Amino acid sequence: MIEWEEQIASVVNAQRDEIEADLALALTMRGHAADALDEAEERVRRLELLLSIGNDATSSEPGPSARVTLHEAMRQVLRSAPGRRMVASELAAQIDHRGLYKMRDGRPVEAQQIHARVGHYPDLFGRDGGGQGIRLV
Repeated sequence: MIEWEEQIASVVNAQRDEIEADLALALTMRGHAADALDEAEERVRRLELLLSIGNDATSSEPGPSARVTLHEAMRQVLRSAPGRRMVASELAAQIDHRGLYKMRDGRPVEAQQIHARVGHYPDLFGRDGGGQGIRLV
């Protein structure tokens, strides 16, 4: 062992109890933070769903100037699709064609983002056809 490694090991061994206590506290704090994040994400999901229901009640299809969430844009397109199903690339193309959603940098939505939203909103969307087909639940 190199001299500086021995010195570090000596300090760690002398302070082991304090380091382990700090680690336990940090792990607890991380757990609470993860729980708080999960709770906040669930609340955001529910509130976005409420807003989308409100949008459905007041307007059948918002125009390009109305900013909707990606999952709401997906719902709008799928509602008009045959069998309420599409593959992600076609869904992304239709969202872009209708001007329903753009990424923050202005680019059109990509199929991989469609797949990610399907995973985040299992109460709204399902998969079929080997995971490529997306449908409304």
